[in-house]
Amino acid sequence: MSGLSESLHRILEIDGARTVTLVDVGTGMIVDSVGEEPAGLPAAAASLADEARMASAAAGPERSGGDLEEMLVVTPDRVHLLKVLSRTQDEGFMLFVDVDRARTNAALAAMRVAQFAPAVLR
Repeated sequence: MSGLSESLHRILEIDGARTVTLVDVGTGMIVDSVGEEPAGLPAAAASLADEARMASAAAGPERSGGDLEEMLVVTPDRVHLLKVLSRTQDEGFMLFVDVDRARTNAALAAMRVAQFAPAVLR
């Protein structure tokens, strides 16, 4: 198992995690994915990359709060965690983690993803 795959599997061990996907922010293409692969994952990855770029752009060039680090999308059944692994708007990578909302605490899951994220690109 590669270092990337090991890092993604470590994130998959978070309570309730269903899917962990590394996405190229510039293209929206999936680099690697572990766990369940829901229907439409490639299209979702592309859309999420667009969303991350738009959220970064919306803050403008003089953003006082800094660059986009993460986003949470919460539905009645799921929590989608997006963790940006780069500091440039149109290039780099992000993690997409699909979590079962009934089996996790969203804040704790986000904290655990943030802890494991640096190892993904090593």
